[in-house]
Amino acid sequence: MTKEIRSVLIVDDQAVIRKIFSKSLGLLGQYTIAEAADGLEAFELIKTNHFDLIFCDLNMPVKDGLYLLQRLIELQYATPIVLFSGEDQSLLNSAKVLATHYHLNILGIVPKPITSDMLQSFIKQAASINMKQYQTPLPDITEHDLKDYIVNGHVKAFFQPQYNLLTNEICGFEALARIVDNGQIILPSQFINKAEETDLIMPLTKAVINDAFQYFSMLKPEYKKLNLSINLSGKLLDDETIPHWLEETAATHGINNDAITCELTETAIPSNPSVMIVALLRLRMMKFKLSIDDFGTGFASLEQLHMLPFNELKIDRCFVADILNNDKSKALFRRSISLAKDLDLLAVAEGVEDFETKQLIIKLGCKVAQGFYFSQPLAAHDIVNEINESGLSFGVNSLEESKL
Repeated sequence: MTKEIRSVLIVDDQAVIRKIFSKSLGLLGQYTIAEAADGLEAFELIKTNHFDLIFCDLNMPVKDGLYLLQRLIELQYATPIVLFSGEDQSLLNSAKVLATHYHLNILGIVPKPITSDMLQSFIKQAASINMKQYQTPLPDITEHDLKDYIVNGHVKAFFQPQYNLLTNEICGFEALARIVDNGQIILPSQFINKAEETDLIMPLTKAVINDAFQYFSMLKPEYKKLNLSINLSGKLLDDETIPHWLEETAATHGINNDAITCELTETAIPSNPSVMIVALLRLRMMKFKLSIDDFGTGFASLEQLHMLPFNELKIDRCFVADILNNDKSKALFRRSISLAKDLDLLAVAEGVEDFETKQLIIKLGCKVAQGFYFSQPLAAHDIVNEINESGLSFGVNSLEESKL
C-alpha cells in the first residue's frame, strides 16, 4: 500500500535553504509546503496541521531540531521525518539512534545540501510506508479505563514471530500486550506506564500470559518445539508468588516450563532488587529460560549478565535500525553477538525491517531475529491458526529470499 505525499514541512533557520527546498519540491510535483524557522515554530504548526513528510535541520537558534524531536517523541508522532545538518556524521547518527529508539519514523539522515535526487528518493520512501504501522495513537487511557479493560477481558496477547535466520522458519514468538476494544487496537505505549504506576501491572500481565498460554497450547504437536517469550517487569518480580503462579499456569495449559522464556524488562525498577534476583533464580530452577531484554540500553546490563543465569540476550532495535549505514551500530551489534557467544547465550535481534539488514546481521553472526520484515505482531489466535494450517514459513518474503 502506498500513500500519496501532498503536504511537506521544511524546518530550517535559513530562509534561503527553505526557498531552495520549496523550489526543488515544486519541480518534483504538486505539494502543499509549510515552513518553520526553528523547532518551536515547527511544533506549533504540527499541533494544528497534518503533514505527510517533514524535513528538519538539527542545528538552529532559539529551539533546535533536537527540541522538535523531543516534543514529537512525547506525541508518539507518526509522520516520516528526514534529518539533515551541517554537523558531522557522528552527531547525525546519534540523533537518529535517539529518535528511532523512541519509535519516531526516521527515513534518513543526510548532510547538507540535500539534492533533488535525495528529495525524490525520500518522497518515494515516505509514499511506500504502510501507514497502518505508524498510526497516531490515542491519548493515554486512565487508571479506571485500564481496570475496566482488564476486568472485561479486553487485554489480549499478540504474537510477533521470531525466525531462525538459517532456516527461514519460525522458532518462537514474543507475546506482546494489546487492548482490543471494538476493533480498535490500543498499543502498550498508551497503557504500560499507567499500569506500572498503579497496582494494575500484576493483573494486566497475568491476563496477557493467560491469553498467550491458551493459544500457544493450541499449536499442533509437531510445533511444540517452539518457544514463547513473555515480558516480566522488574516491578512485577517484587511479588514472591510470581514464579509459582507462572509454573502452575503453564501446567494448567499443558506447557513445559522450558518452552517459556521470561524477558526481564527495565520499564520499572523493583523496590527490593534482592527479591527480584531471588525470583529470577527461582524461575531458572523451575527450568524457565531467562532473557535480558533491550540489551545495551540499560546501565546495569553487564552487571545483570554477570549476576544472573540468563539464556538469551535480546539486542535492542536501536542497534539494528541503522546498522547498514552507522558504523557505531554495526560495531556494537558485532560486540553483542560476540559477548553472547562467549557467554553461551542465544542472541536475538529486534527490529529487522528489510532484507538487507537481515543479510548483514546474518553475516555478523546473528541466528535469530524478529521485526516487521518478517511479520508485525498479530493476534495470538490468528497466527497460531495460520501456523497450524500453513507451517513455520509464515511471513517469509519468498521473492526476496530467492536472492540467497
